[in-house]
Amino acid sequence: MSCPWLWLIVNLFISFISLCQSRYIRLPPVNCSELSPIGTSITQLINVLPSSNWEFTFLTRTSVISYFLLDDLKGTITVKRRLDREDLCRLGICSCSNECLLKLEINALSDTYTHIIYVPIIVIDENDNFCFFSNDIYYLNISENVPINTRLVLPIAHDPDQTPNNVQSYSIVPNNYSEFRLDNQFSPSMIIMKELDRESCDKYYFNFCAYEGIENQKRSCCTKVVLTITDINDNSPKFQQDQQSPLIIKVSELSPIDTELIQMKAFDPDEGINGQIRYTFSKWTQNDVTIIKIFNLNSLNGSITLLKQLDYEERNNYELQIQAKDSGSNAIPTYATLIIQVIDENDCTPEIFTFSPADVQLINNSIIYILENISLGTPILYVTVSDCDSNENGRVAMKLISSFATTSPVQLEKVTDNTYVIKTNILLDREQNSFHSFTLLTYDHGHPQRSIESQFELQLIDVNDCSPIFENSTNYSFYIDENNEENLILHTVEIYDPDEDDHLTLELKFNNEQDYNHIFQLNEKNQLIILKRLDYEKQSLYEFSILAEDTMGHKTFVPIVIHLNDLNDNPVQFSKKFTQFQLEENQNNYTFLGHIQAEDEDENDEITYKIHSEDLNQTKNFIELKSNGDLHTKISFNREKINKLKFRVIANDSLHTDLISIEILILDQNDNKPTMISRSPYCYIYNKTNSNENIRIDLESYDPDEDDNGNVSFSLVNPSSMKITLLSNGTLIVPPLFQEYKFDIYLHDQGKAKVLSSIYKKFILLIVSDESECQNYSIISSIQLDQRTFIYFISIILISLLCFTIVILLICCFYYFLQRRSRRRSLNNKTTTNLTPSFSSSLNEDAENDTLLLSSPSPQFTAMTTVSISTTTTNDSTRLTTFADRTPTNKSSSLSSSSSTTYVKMSHSFEDEIL
Repeated sequence: MSCPWLWLIVNLFISFISLCQSRYIRLPPVNCSELSPIGTSITQLINVLPSSNWEFTFLTRTSVISYFLLDDLKGTITVKRRLDREDLCRLGICSCSNECLLKLEINALSDTYTHIIYVPIIVIDENDNFCFFSNDIYYLNISENVPINTRLVLPIAHDPDQTPNNVQSYSIVPNNYSEFRLDNQFSPSMIIMKELDRESCDKYYFNFCAYEGIENQKRSCCTKVVLTITDINDNSPKFQQDQQSPLIIKVSELSPIDTELIQMKAFDPDEGINGQIRYTFSKWTQNDVTIIKIFNLNSLNGSITLLKQLDYEERNNYELQIQAKDSGSNAIPTYATLIIQVIDENDCTPEIFTFSPADVQLINNSIIYILENISLGTPILYVTVSDCDSNENGRVAMKLISSFATTSPVQLEKVTDNTYVIKTNILLDREQNSFHSFTLLTYDHGHPQRSIESQFELQLIDVNDCSPIFENSTNYSFYIDENNEENLILHTVEIYDPDEDDHLTLELKFNNEQDYNHIFQLNEKNQLIILKRLDYEKQSLYEFSILAEDTMGHKTFVPIVIHLNDLNDNPVQFSKKFTQFQLEENQNNYTFLGHIQAEDEDENDEITYKIHSEDLNQTKNFIELKSNGDLHTKISFNREKINKLKFRVIANDSLHTDLISIEILILDQNDNKPTMISRSPYCYIYNKTNSNENIRIDLESYDPDEDDNGNVSFSLVNPSSMKITLLSNGTLIVPPLFQEYKFDIYLHDQGKAKVLSSIYKKFILLIVSDESECQNYSIISSIQLDQRTFIYFISIILISLLCFTIVILLICCFYYFLQRRSRRRSLNNKTTTNLTPSFSSSLNEDAENDTLLLSSPSPQFTAMTTVSISTTTTNDSTRLTTFADRTPTNKSSSLSSSSSTTYVKMSHSFEDEIL
């Protein structure tokens, strides 16, 4: 309990001694550019102090220290963030009346001294800001009668930098105006050097620039200045026309009301009300009542319009005096004279008069009736023209306007200056066009030209010159179904004659070889009737014609073609009700068996085939029937499994059906080898009571093929005794002895295409006295193993043992790695202990236990780590020591209160932990 109090008393004593040896040190100002990059060293305080172990900290607690870093060992002051003099002034961190001064107070602490160091830092201004004007454009106004030498104040540019980096001068670029001069003072202004005239120039545009920085590093910023000259009323209106001589215009007497004749435009260079002009008639003009009634003057724009239409016959000349006056004070009016001359116009319209020849009928002077067979070039109408005007206005001409895109039906010929004749120009046909129209345009040669259009209709009178015409005469083909009803109305014949009021008759015409009178007939309604029922199977096409004739004997023939449509009126049927197909077994899939064909007298009926629904299940996996009657196999047939298929097929023509029975017979092939039914060993119980005759044993075999392919023959090969005999039918003859026989049996069939055979080696035959001997022999033979079987079982046992050994090894490896991982975790989780922050010790290399020392000094100190490994003869464990020194040359260290060291003590050997 007494140790902590003793330590506190020692610290208080040391602090008292230090205070007795402290002093306040003022350093000279240090210059630092505001553009100094981050990390720039400003000063190093350890150079101004006596040699000792110093520790430096900021005593100043203002925002100034956020701009600097302090090395707590060497006292080096470096720039931490950008020093912007203008921002420092704006934030009030430094006073910027003369210079930007930053004040730092630093506490220097050693073992025996404590000093406070005052470091003044002057931030040197750099030209890092561009000058600028508050606005991009400045608008100034000044009256045009301003006196000479008037001073006009211009805007000032801003630059937060200090002199000489701020604005030094101004200029106008370029200054092409002699009316102004720039007074380049700190507050720039422009002086008026000449009288201003707004009418000559109402606006002046300047580029006003400011210059900053020293001479060889000048920079500029510019703004635009717009100087507007305000107006005074110092001008009178002036007309565009020459005011000394009158203006003469000519106006047509046909000009409509509200026509604008002219605009008397005057100009006043003044602006505002000084330039607003009002137009009026002079007093002398207002006294002429006729002018006031005919002409109107717009007081705003000087436009003169007509209130009443002019008449050349009443008056052909008008003189008007126009007054223009502005709205300003002390306005002086201006006058202009306008003479209007009226132009005489062509105001009479031409007239026409018509008459026709005797054989042409003219109605209402516009409708002309003529025969359609009139000759080419025949006159049909005469026309005379006249005009009340004289000279060119009274000279009249005429032309034909036709509405036809091709040749006009009439032509116009001039007989005299004022007389014209209309003649036919083409051969006319009323049946093509019974009506024609044309227009006669009569016009004079005046200006403007006057004309008149006369419409005429040409009506053609009919002449009987056409033959009868059938409607749709090129398509009298008919398609009807057979078995039609009797007295069927096939078609009503439409016929006409383009001639008017013509009577037509119709008649059927047959060839000499045809006798269709009992089949076809025309009634009084021109209806074509079929009298009988028609049969497609007897005749499918009928051809004849119809004759049409008018009263003048004009004839027209039209062919008639009647096609019969075949109907499904005959049943489909098979010629026989049963058919058989034969197929050898083992044929490929989709083998063609044959075609099923039914008959139908109808020509266009399509017959489809399908298997009867009741037989689908037994045939769906074996047979495929196409809709056209083709039969195919789906599988390769094996006669030994399926030797016959029976099913029914239905033929359908969409209306009628018929049924046929199908049988598919599978023919045999020699595709099976003969096999033995009797098995080896074969026991035969021999009774001695029998005679000494040879023993006859019937061996059994099997071959699923039929006939010769399934007829099996036996042969004996390699018998153990020559006393045994095997007949071809399988009868084995042996002597009457109790004995064991061994031999090979060879089997083969009697196939004609190919012979198949089988051989059974080492067939054993036992001749015994009772059944128990047979059973004992079977048991003994069952437990005997041949050499191959023995090797097989030994191999299985060896492989099983090998697999079991591998599994055990894998489990052991996995367990070893789990133990190793758990040891690593236990080493990393050792508890750490914090020791006292200030100490002075030396390392003992002969410590009885290994020690791991981890040092984590204060951020201001430079740490150095040393690792040493030592091995003693008494203990094979490895010692690992790690420590940190403040200086690389001294093992003992005096740490400040901000440092801390952590020790971890290891009491066991690392021998098992080395990886």
